[in-house]
Amino acid sequence: MRVSPVVMKSPLIAGTIALLGSSLIARADYSSFIRQYQQSSGIDWHMPVELQGEDLSPLTIEEGGALFQLWAINLDTWQDYLIDQKLVGAYLPKGEITIITQDPYQIVPRTRADQPFEVHFEVSGLLSGTNLPDAATKVLIEQYATPYPQESLTVTSEEALTLTRDQALTGDPIRSDYIDENGVTPQTFATTSLTGTDLTKVSGEEWFLMHVLPDLDALQTEIASAKIQIWPVASGRIDGLSNGETVRMQAPTLTVYLDDLYPSSSSYLQIYPGLPALGTVGTKISGSILILDQDKSVDRVLTVRSWQTTMQQEGTYTMELLTETPFGIDRLDYVTFTLDRTLKVRSMMTTSE
Repeated sequence: MRVSPVVMKSPLIAGTIALLGSSLIARADYSSFIRQYQQSSGIDWHMPVELQGEDLSPLTIEEGGALFQLWAINLDTWQDYLIDQKLVGAYLPKGEITIITQDPYQIVPRTRADQPFEVHFEVSGLLSGTNLPDAATKVLIEQYATPYPQESLTVTSEEALTLTRDQALTGDPIRSDYIDENGVTPQTFATTSLTGTDLTKVSGEEWFLMHVLPDLDALQTEIASAKIQIWPVASGRIDGLSNGETVRMQAPTLTVYLDDLYPSSSSYLQIYPGLPALGTVGTKISGSILILDQDKSVDRVLTVRSWQTTMQQEGTYTMELLTETPFGIDRLDYVTFTLDRTLKVRSMMTTSE
């Protein structure tokens, strides 16, 4: 849902605010309103809003600026949700944060714990000159990195996993910095900033915020935010077949263990003649192909039978467990074995006189 524009008129500024909502306020069991908070005087005004439309702000914009927030309230639980917010003032900067990853997923930016991503901070409205307050010449940016609760990761369902804003912004930011020029300031992160004993297995969210600095009676106020989901690196193993084993007429049943599969991934077993060689394209084994397109990382266990039909001739073969993601193809496990279906008959000939 989009509420735009809401026009605010004041002796100091006439501007437009576009508040981007969510599917929450489009439901019958939710009510929505815009809160206008006057930064200088502390006056707080609530104005109910429809799903779409425009209206004048109920109050003029004071010198310290006004904070406009779009809220949704669940009419059953009375739980309130902050959907979006914008700050309007006489010389307030504007900001936008965009996160870019190799995953084309559109709902929320996401990536894997070992992959790089970029954050673009776009600022406009900063002033240059002497004797200007900090609030007019620079903005504050902050970064938070919060892991998902361990109990949430053990849930086997494919329901989306996310942090509330309060959960994600608990504690102090892990990094703070200033931007003092208009335009786009890109920052590249080689890997996630989440911490853990095994950095390939961390999962959670990183949030990036942009603030207008306090000035006179105006408080420090957030003008932009964005988050990225971090998912762990997949791992897996093949059980039921050992390195160097000889397979004869009946292939053994395999159990394939897949852990922390990326939300958008295709995992499978493949076989090819010869010793292991990364990048080899083999024959996919029927019954081992698992395609995911969902909102969270998951574990899976597969049972694979009668896979010997993928081999035509005796000799040395390699079986690989692969997973394909937006970041490429990774080999999770492999085993090399020998196929020998030659039937050998041993007999003893005796005679009697």
